Amino acid sequence: MSSLFRKCMVALTGVVIIASVAARQPAAQTPVPSPYVGADACKDCHSGQYASWAQTKHSKTLNKLQAADLEGTACIKCHVTGSPEMIAAEGATPSFPNVQCEACHGAGRLHVEAAATGDSVTARPAKTTEETCTRCHNEESPRFKPFYYTAMVGMVHR
Repeated sequence: MSSLFRKCMVALTGVVIIASVAARQPAAQTPVPSPYVGADACKDCHSGQYASWAQTKHSKTLNKLQAADLEGTACIKCHVTGSPEMIAAEGATPSFPNVQCEACHGAGRLHVEAAATGDSVTARPAKTTEETCTRCHNEESPRFKPFYYTAMVGMVHR
């Protein structure tokens, strides 16, 4: 075999190997948008509730944490908004800092999209219950104070 032929075969073999490896890789997928939209997406339609929330401790909860509390999810999970997976992945740089609307009422993308089409019934936000609040306001919190749902629920939206 000639030297040129051998070089061509080696190059062709390399191309075939690279092509077969590339074919096994999953195709790049378009990222799925987060089901969360953030409090700013709520304020146009719910300006009174937004203004009330902005004056509460919930709107400033991330500022209450020390640097060490931002590591892991033990503390931060109650000071930001998002799914447990989002919170774990984002860590100290959350997309939705503080306890925003969706922390209590559930992810809002479907609600916002439905409202944009004039559909005020589909994808209504979840009603908050005592269980919603006690996911964070419980004995696991290092600064826990007794929590009385019936007394506190009226203080969230005035």
